Amino acid sequence: MYLERVLPKNAAGKIAKPVLRQRLRDASTGTRIEEDHISVSEQVDALQKRVADLKDSAEQARKETSEQVNARISQAKADIAARRDTVKEEAGQAAGRAQSRWASLKADAAAKTQDLRDRIGRQRDERDVKRAETQAEDAESDAADALDYASWAVDQAQLAVLDAIDARTWADARAAASPST
Repeated sequence: MYLERVLPKNAAGKIAKPVLRQRLRDASTGTRIEEDHISVSEQVDALQKRVADLKDSAEQARKETSEQVNARISQAKADIAARRDTVKEEAGQAAGRAQSRWASLKADAAAKTQDLRDRIGRQRDERDVKRAETQAEDAESDAADALDYASWAVDQAQLAVLDAIDARTWADARAAASPST
C-alpha cells in the first residue's frame, strides 16, 4: 500500500509557512486551492470540493477493473508528485525572496531605530493595532497551514481508498477463480 509520508517543506527543510507555502492545485480541475488573497472560507470550499471529488472517484473506481483502478492509482501518484514539485519550486523561489527582503530589512532597521525612538509616544496605539493585525495574520496562517495539511490528507486518503478498492477487486477475482469448497 502506498502512502506519501512527506509534507510540503520550504527551502530550510521546515513545513512550509504561508509566505513560503506552495499553491496547491486541485487534482481534478487543475484550479488553485490556495492563492495569496483567498479567504479561509474559500479554501475550505475548495477542500470540500476535493473531498467530494474523492468520494465520486472512489464510487466510480468500485465499478472498474483492477487495471483501471491501477491506472487511477498511477494518475493519483503522478498528480501528487506534480503538486509536490510545484511546492518545492515555489518554496525555493519564496526563500530567495525572503533572504533578499531580510538583507533589506537589516539595512533599514538601523535608520528606523532612531526614528522609532523619537515617535514612541505617538505610536503606542499604532503598535497595539499592529500587534492585533499580526495576531490575526498568525491565526489565518495557522488556518491555512491546517488546510494545507487537510489537502495532503485528502491526497493520502485518495490513494488509500484506491488501494483498498484494488485489493478488494483482486481478492474478489481470486475468490471467483478458485474452486468452491
